[in-house]
Amino acid sequence: METPVIDVRHLSRHFRQKSGGFFRGTTLKAVDDVSFTILPGETFGIVGESGCGKSTVARSIMCLEPPTSGEIFFEGTRIDTLREYRRRGLRPRFQMVFQDSGATLNPRKRIEDILREPMLYHRIGDPHGLDTRIDELLMSVGLGPQARSRYPHEFSGGQRQRLCIARALSINPDLIVLDEPVSALDVSVQAQILNLLQNLQTERHLTYLFISHGLGAVRYISHRIAVMYRGRFVETGPCQTIFDHPAHPYTQALIDAAPSVKERKPRRKLMLSGEIGDAVPTGACPLVHRCPLSDSACLHYKPCLNPVSGEPAHLSACMRNLGAIND
Repeated sequence: METPVIDVRHLSRHFRQKSGGFFRGTTLKAVDDVSFTILPGETFGIVGESGCGKSTVARSIMCLEPPTSGEIFFEGTRIDTLREYRRRGLRPRFQMVFQDSGATLNPRKRIEDILREPMLYHRIGDPHGLDTRIDELLMSVGLGPQARSRYPHEFSGGQRQRLCIARALSINPDLIVLDEPVSALDVSVQAQILNLLQNLQTERHLTYLFISHGLGAVRYISHRIAVMYRGRFVETGPCQTIFDHPAHPYTQALIDAAPSVKERKPRRKLMLSGEIGDAVPTGACPLVHRCPLSDSACLHYKPCLNPVSGEPAHLSACMRNLGAIND
């Protein structure tokens, strides 16, 4: 069996929130018992509305946020408990592209210096041949060698995102974590970046963790997806299966709310009420106060992920379509 590039087991990340007084406070469960694997050459998408915890998952995988509990394995090596000096040797093999490309590129440095710096630090390639390597990176992301002498502010948003991708590629990673890489771009530019990512994946056999609140982008690039709500996965499975046959009410509501030029199969549309931050009783389904299909049983049980209609690859956490509960 192929070793997963990323293997996340029961990951949780909790934050303590002060609410007045020295001993008072509440615990925010940004990520709550999340597990998944990503195989080599695969794109795993995480989709959900803002505040659901998907970026916290990305930061935990990159070891920027220490997990409260759980385990994170990269190509068979557990990385969440490694000391930073031991983790440093693995750093070139997993890289991240952030949403705000303007904030992640040093405005005082030329592009050639931005691309050269990580290669020098990690001792990638011959120092005397880095100029050729920089030209190759710029060409691979659709920018010419003439871009090397310019500064980040001289580029458009889409071009800056290409530069961020080139910087991530500069040290030959196996995994790239893409945190909302196209959400700040125009639709036409989004398509260009997504096509670029797909081409690079094919050429270099890259593995992606793709995070977005845009259903269209996730559907276009992902092989498997996870739908996230209030720190938990409520549905996971092959991308096409979930979009064609959504099993969880939250997934159905997301798909129904997204604009589409294609005619969907006739079924009752679901609309959520309230906000993601509305209080939920302990042990209840996270969606209980917003779901139009909820009943009294949803107040007393928190469903776990289980196969939908006997499909082992398609999992959902809803009592209505699973009949499975987690005491």
